[in-house]
Amino acid sequence: MTFTNQLTDKHTADFSTLLKIDGAEAEYHEIRAETLASVLAGLQKLVYLLATAESGQELGERLKPSKAMRESCSLLCGVPQAGSYAVPLDLGLHQQMDMAPSPFLARIEQIWSALASQDQNQLKQLLPATIAQKALREIQKFLPKEHEGLRLGFQSRSSTTPAFLTSKTSRFIADYLAPKTSEDAVMTVTGELQRIDFAAHQLTILYPPTRREIVCTYLAEIEENIIESRKEPIQVTGRFVLDDTGNPIKLMDVTRVEPIDLSPVLINEVEAVNVRFKQPLELLPSLDEDSQQYLCITEPNIGLQVFALNRELLFAEIQEQLAMLWQEYARAADQTLDADAKIIQANLLNLVEAADAKA
Repeated sequence: MTFTNQLTDKHTADFSTLLKIDGAEAEYHEIRAETLASVLAGLQKLVYLLATAESGQELGERLKPSKAMRESCSLLCGVPQAGSYAVPLDLGLHQQMDMAPSPFLARIEQIWSALASQDQNQLKQLLPATIAQKALREIQKFLPKEHEGLRLGFQSRSSTTPAFLTSKTSRFIADYLAPKTSEDAVMTVTGELQRIDFAAHQLTILYPPTRREIVCTYLAEIEENIIESRKEPIQVTGRFVLDDTGNPIKLMDVTRVEPIDLSPVLINEVEAVNVRFKQPLELLPSLDEDSQQYLCITEPNIGLQVFALNRELLFAEIQEQLAMLWQEYARAADQTLDADAKIIQANLLNLVEAADAKA
């Protein structure tokens, strides 16, 4: 369904831009309120960040749009439309709107496209250095998780098709924001939140392997995430200092704080070998019993056993191992496999679509 067809309704004809959500429940023209609210709130913050940079105003630790900015840059939503779940958007009061897209919404569409194509050079051109990290972290907050099966499209009236962001985009942003030198190596640790010092921008966690407290200095822009993440255990990502035994004793420039996510990981395809599953492969992670630092997944029926410090790394490990298993078992000649290996081969072939199984 094209964008033009979706904005011909009398209630949406005056809107210049469309937010389109595809996949999962959106295919039935419905979406969870929490998901929709998160995306719209994130888009609104992104508009305010772009407007602040455009005006030349200094961006403080917290985004505080003026009254005039709120009036001219407030995100206005039209009546949701089918296909799969589409929300017409524009900025400002309705009587101030015209058919041309706001320059800020046009910029967001360009940012969306750069993220969808994973174009780092284009991102650098589109996002001023003063807001780049804040803007990308805001986007990262509302991106779909891999188990949700959603993708987010953004499209102006003049475009024929939307650019879509998925859970893969979050991994691209994480890589884009990661420090580029070994001296600034980044790690994720899991621990129990003990206390928060908002004035000093510090939080303290109890690190299970050593039962010692670690003080973590966080960036001001993630403070909202900390307030929302007062669950135990939590994961903290930042630059680290190690002791002589290799355990972290201090975390600096913390860029992410979030509750440990043990929800199922859904795998639709093995990207490296272009294999799709008949139904999403559902894998349930757990914390390792010894250190409580690693997310672990074991699926003996297909020979899969992976572990990683966070979900992004876990997803990458799953993809790498599945590609290896596909080559070593599914593509192997029967006479080269023993009885146990043939069972893994049969299980793998049974999970994928017929065209892939013959490849």
